[in-house]
This record gives sequence, structure tokens and C-alpha cells, in this order.
Amino acid sequence: MARYFSRDTADKLAGFVDGKIQNIQKRYIAKPGGDSWSRACLARLRRDFDGATPSWMTVGSDLFAGWPDDVPLVDDSVREVAAVKAAMELYAWHQQSQPQGMAQESGAGKDRMTFGKACSGLARDPSRAKAIRRRLEAIEACPDFNGMVRGIRALIMMMRRPGGDVKPIELDYRALTRDLYQMQFPESRSAVFQRWSRDYWNSISPDTDKTKRQ
Repeated sequence: MARYFSRDTADKLAGFVDGKIQNIQKRYIAKPGGDSWSRACLARLRRDFDGATPSWMTVGSDLFAGWPDDVPLVDDSVREVAAVKAAMELYAWHQQSQPQGMAQESGAGKDRMTFGKACSGLARDPSRAKAIRRRLEAIEACPDFNGMVRGIRALIMMMRRPGGDVKPIELDYRALTRDLYQMQFPESRSAVFQRWSRDYWNSISPDTDKTKRQ
């Protein structure tokens, strides 16, 4: 039976992941190097990234504990699990050894740092702008989910150390979780890349824009 993208499910998964990440982050940045629980949690998630045969019993509590009751975990919940797993593991790489929180706090009224907008922050250096755009184009062209996630991780690793006078770039993992879920549905994946393109180009300065188009 065909399944279609559900905005309601995407929102519930996004809230679930954001709650987990904010809890980890709060404990990790509370003291230098984090507490033992947060360090262990992030290490487990990094170790399992993109694993062909993940150790589900090892990361199960990080992914499934507290799962939303109104998002049933059944045999065909592959997309839901993949989105949660990818978002948590991407955050684990983003936060590694960073003294400040890399997940944007979910307070109301903030200018949300979506993935497209965060990538525009990387492109402030004109010498890197074309490379950033090529990476985004490669993610959009990738035919499989794991390949897209690997491309996203490459850009997130750059957000940790943008270079020059640009500070590490935080990310809205609530929004990213929605994207990771939606991009798995062929009929709606293009909407994700449309948002990324909109947020990226809308945040690019005129000088960087000229450099990128040369």
C-alpha cells in the first residue's frame, strides 16, 4: 500500500527529535566537555552514523524512548525511523567538542536557522561559495536517502568551523527533521529543496551572489 507524506507526522517527529536534542545539549554544555551521559550519548550516535548494520540495541534508547504515541511504530515505519535516526546522528557530529550549543533553541519568535539559511552562512566567504552550491546541488541530485544524508553531514561539518571570522553556525534541527522525513517521499521531495533554495538565496549578500554567478 502506497504511503504519502504527512505534514502532521512530520511535525510530531520534529517536536520529538527537538526535545531529545535539547535535553542532550543542555547537559552537554552545562560544563566543559559535558557530563558522562551526554558524552556517551553523542558518541553512540556518531559511531552508528550511516551504518549498514546499526547496533539497534545500543542506540535504541536514544532513538525510541519516549516515541510519540500518535506516530505508531510498525513494520512500515521505515521513513519515520530513518528521519529521526539521521537527525539525531547529524546533531551528534555537529555538537562534537563544541562548547556552545549547535542546535538552535526552540524559543518562539527566533529567526529560524533552516538548513538553507545555515548554508548561506557558509557561503559568506566568496572563495567557498561555489563549492557550497555544488554540494547542495549534489544532495538534490542524489537518488538515495543515505547519500543525501552523507551530503548534509559534509556541510554540517563545515558549519562547525566555517573559517575566517565566521562563528560556528547553529542549526534548527526541528526543521531539519521535517526535511529528512519529507525528502523520502518522491511526490514531495522537491518541496524540501525549494525551501532550501529559497532560504539560501534569500540570505545571500549581493557581493557573494555576484561571485557565485561568475
